Amino acid sequence: MNKNLPKVFVSPINKELRNNKDIYYGKNEEDRGGSPVNVLKKINEVFANPHHVYKSKVVIKTKDNVVEDIIVGKTEAYLLTLKGDKININEIIDIDRR
Repeated sequence: MNKNLPKVFVSPINKELRNNKDIYYGKNEEDRGGSPVNVLKKINEVFANPHHVYKSKVVIKTKDNVVEDIIVGKTEAYLLTLKGDKININEIIDIDRR
């Protein structure tokens, strides 16, 4: 099985190659401090708690402040309080049941 392959012309490289590029990637994220907390999981745990019949007293930490309130329900985007306030779920950093 002696196959003769055709000859290939190879061009000599007589210069310095500079096709390597340094690539840097930086991601600018808001620092929430500490380990990330799964807020939706914690909210669902509050509502799944056997002591939650109609309302639960919670402490909610948002980007701007800390609120201690009684929550009675939730929608897709908000927690509903006994006072009639809406707290945006996207702004919540942490939630704890009292």
